[in-house]
Amino acid sequence: MPRGERPLGPEDTALLRFAGDLRRLRDQAGKPSYRELARRANYSPTALSDAAGGRKLPSLALTLAFVKACEADPAPWTKRWRELAAEHTLPLQPNAPYPGAAAFTEHDAKSFFGRECLVEQVVESVKAKQLTLVCGASGSGRTSLLQAGLLPALDDAVVVTPGAKPLEALAEALAGIFENTTADQLAEEFRQDPDHLRLRIRQHRPDLVLLVDDVEQALEADDFIAAITRCPRVVLAVRADHRRRCHDKGLRGTEITVEPMSADELRRAITEPAARIGATVETAVIARLVADAANQHALPLVQLALVETWRRKRGMTLSLAGFEESGGLEHVAAQAAQSFFDTLGENDRRAARQVFLRLISVQRNGIVHRGSRRLDTDGQLLDLLAKARLVTLIEDGVELTHDAVLRWPELATWIDEERDNLSTHQQLVTAMELWEASDRDPQALYRGARLRKAKELGAFLTAQERSFVAMSTKRETRRSTALIAVMAVLIALVPGTVVYALSNERKISALNDRELGGKAISESEALMEQRRPYADKYALVGYKVYPSAEAEKVLRLANAMTRGIPFTGTPGDDADVVVAPRGEIAAVTDQDGTDRMWSIDEDRAEPGKRFADRHRVVKLSDRRAVTRDNAGQEHLWAVDDAKDITYLAPLPNRFRTLDLSPDGARIVGKVGAAVDAGLPTPDESEHAELFDLSDPRHPRELPMPVHNPETVSLSQDGRELATAVWDRASGVTTIEFWRIGGTVERSALSLVQHGYVRGITYSADGRWLAVERSPESVVDVWQRVPGEAPLLRARLETTLRSGARVTFASDDRVAVVRDNVFEVQRLYTSGRPSDRLVYVVGHGNSTRAVYRPQHDDFLVRSGSQAPELLPYVLDSARIIKRMCEKDGARLTDSEWVKSFGEVERVDVC
Repeated sequence: MPRGERPLGPEDTALLRFAGDLRRLRDQAGKPSYRELARRANYSPTALSDAAGGRKLPSLALTLAFVKACEADPAPWTKRWRELAAEHTLPLQPNAPYPGAAAFTEHDAKSFFGRECLVEQVVESVKAKQLTLVCGASGSGRTSLLQAGLLPALDDAVVVTPGAKPLEALAEALAGIFENTTADQLAEEFRQDPDHLRLRIRQHRPDLVLLVDDVEQALEADDFIAAITRCPRVVLAVRADHRRRCHDKGLRGTEITVEPMSADELRRAITEPAARIGATVETAVIARLVADAANQHALPLVQLALVETWRRKRGMTLSLAGFEESGGLEHVAAQAAQSFFDTLGENDRRAARQVFLRLISVQRNGIVHRGSRRLDTDGQLLDLLAKARLVTLIEDGVELTHDAVLRWPELATWIDEERDNLSTHQQLVTAMELWEASDRDPQALYRGARLRKAKELGAFLTAQERSFVAMSTKRETRRSTALIAVMAVLIALVPGTVVYALSNERKISALNDRELGGKAISESEALMEQRRPYADKYALVGYKVYPSAEAEKVLRLANAMTRGIPFTGTPGDDADVVVAPRGEIAAVTDQDGTDRMWSIDEDRAEPGKRFADRHRVVKLSDRRAVTRDNAGQEHLWAVDDAKDITYLAPLPNRFRTLDLSPDGARIVGKVGAAVDAGLPTPDESEHAELFDLSDPRHPRELPMPVHNPETVSLSQDGRELATAVWDRASGVTTIEFWRIGGTVERSALSLVQHGYVRGITYSADGRWLAVERSPESVVDVWQRVPGEAPLLRARLETTLRSGARVTFASDDRVAVVRDNVFEVQRLYTSGRPSDRLVYVVGHGNSTRAVYRPQHDDFLVRSGSQAPELLPYVLDSARIIKRMCEKDGARLTDSEWVKSFGEVERVDVC
């Protein structure tokens, strides 16, 4: 009999009450055994028992696995866990590498990364021009740039922050610069003649550069502006929404915009400060933050999330577990919003609620998006919201800082309460845009039911929107008066006509939507066949007008083909393309048969260095490459990036690489006969060898647990090896798992497969294992359970006998490429059959799909001979958002009329 649970005793602490409630949750689920819970949760029975033991707080992941295994709602448990975890969180230590909500200061210069190019750009401008204007949205890091970037980079500089009394602040900052004077004396001197500042600098500090932060605070102080603009060299940092005010004041010079950090810049800002003090950030944390925040105005939220993760670090590692326990950007944004909201009075709360709701839109499919708008709201409230990092003030208006703000529970409640009004408001905004685009044609004003609904929005409208509604009302009144007599006659003559029209209005509307959507989809498919542009625009019209599974499929495909990443220049047709596991670099064969490295950004590729003459890449990891020369000899290379490759060492003679771990730590291959796909041919001289690449110039051979396996595979970190041995007589393949290091030992129970196993693929977290059996090319996907035999969760069969190339995403999705077919399936640990998310013919062409966590998409080889990669995004909402943000969604008027005639334009954003 299984041992009973240890009694908890009196539940007089929060931790014991938490454990007691977990036990009661298990009782409500029918009190399954911990072994049964382990099977459902993918955790060991001991770990689950300890979670309800009350001795220590279990991790969030373990808690949620326990809750889900008991078929309960994880949301309230997540909230409760975080409240309890807050009591156990470590205080922020003085050596924390991230400043959190505060700006970087001069003392933080050694931890200031990611803005090196921007600093260099401003320094070059300072050398060439008298005045440099640095513009950036709120929260873009202007203060940090001045304090931690420019101040250390310039030989002689001082930072001035004007505040409420600009001239006094300037004098205070310079009092320590000029000898034998005080701040009061300097202020009076500048007040009498602003040119004295220029004279003092030329006499005493000719190389001095004034770095003026938040100059928008002093634009009305003419004496201050006069003083600083006469200086030999000055840098003015201004918030983007005040750029025009600066121009009006005559502040014109070299303008440099502080753009959101790119993926590479953000990655440096995350990893380098930690590395400087000997800490590391797990790759999964970097991937999550880069995917969530790259190219967005979200730096303050990233810094806050890093601080919270630092509080929960394991040793000197910022782990994914700690990041998820902190709640990431979503929790940080929600906490900031709630803290800010709690400080407001009742009137300010109502005003803040209106601001939040005006900055979102509800699309026709019910999806909520954030957007930018010009608001006639009190500027002081907007400044406070920007300071709290909840909104971003940009040149064209205001926007919510990040999508994470949308998931603040209070805002989510408001959205549900106002969903109808938000939808009506979005329609009004669209109508105003069309009205403006038609040179304010009176025919484009509102009328009828839409006008009546718009009037009900009341205080929800801006002044400009109220003016539009008022003009529409005035015109509607005149129109109604003129039509009353005519309508009376029509009603008298044909009383049934109106009733019939009203009863069939919805049916006719649906029919028109279906016809318009079908035509748009057909246009998109025709453009894709011809490899012509704008296929994604037509697909978006079709999906918006008449959403369906087919329309969504075409939208995804059109988006992928429109964003195709070509390797322009030297590659020949049908060139080999080998992409690294994270999709950031690739090796492509040039026309002369030599491989060249390429760096891959979100939508483009840039050429890098070539390998040695006639070297072709066999395997590519994120840091290592294995090439084969014309003589068949294989070689090892270091690949820091596409433009930095270094030859390391030749691999043993007759060595053929079978697998290189994604992190480049281990390599396994065979020495002897050539290795070909298909059924094996016995060769007694053939044997497998395994090497550790910690010192890549001198690979160290490790013990190989199986002399000559047919198939091998290394885990993500290279610490586990899977070997497959085929018994020809019985037709059975045995797969064994080995933990490798100084010694070799079994790490899991064996797996027996009928037939010959041609391929084994690990998921990044080791939870899933894909096994391809030959010759049918069936792919079995197994869930790995600690201490137990793997569980078969999906069988992916096909009529194609072509070899399968398998890739796992980070969220229980698996992608399979067979010849020119690309499919993605969703896996489940509950025993539920997998769901097919994507099945597309025309992709593939013998290249493995590569999942890019930083972009949450799959890179797939196009079906043509050209060495082109297609970035395939599964989330249609994200496709639409990206198209709309980049202004790539709207057909021109001529394109619309050419395809759809006089049909009223559909707003796709």
